[in-house]
Amino acid sequence: MDLNEFIKDALNKEQEFLLEAVRDLTPEELSWRAGPQANPIVWILWHMFRVEDMWIQFFIQNQTEIWEQDGWHQKFSLPTRDNGFGHNTEQISSFPYLELSALLNYGQSVRSQTIEYLGSLGAEDYNLVPRERRSEMSIGAVFQQIVGEFYQHLGHISYLKGLVRSGNTLA
Repeated sequence: MDLNEFIKDALNKEQEFLLEAVRDLTPEELSWRAGPQANPIVWILWHMFRVEDMWIQFFIQNQTEIWEQDGWHQKFSLPTRDNGFGHNTEQISSFPYLELSALLNYGQSVRSQTIEYLGSLGAEDYNLVPRERRSEMSIGAVFQQIVGEFYQHLGHISYLKGLVRSGNTLA
């Protein structure tokens, strides 16, 4: 197995786990917050997809993000340049409910483009640094970040699902 296959398998397995974790969530469960400082599942999903879109499309390829390119920002009535980084509790509290199937469709669109881009990489490409201002972020480091962060967020989602289904809250 080469590096491209390993990353593709890791992303596909993450997506499989993610779909299993969210497939049966109700709108109320997706929007539920464990406490005033906590992110709801719908926000975490949106953030995950937006971050992947930003890293692959904008950061690495210097292209317009799928979010804007395909009009997802208009479909969800959200800003074009927002991905959740730095959101405060007020922004998270006022984050709208996004219909799960539409959000997953956006995520699938992003993932398809990521996999397509991944297929174009050779082993030597992983050491390239696409943005001089972020010299610590080579293409390899971006994929490392995506895989690590997504599994972390998947854990958040699964934990929150367990909390909301058990009737427990942290607040």
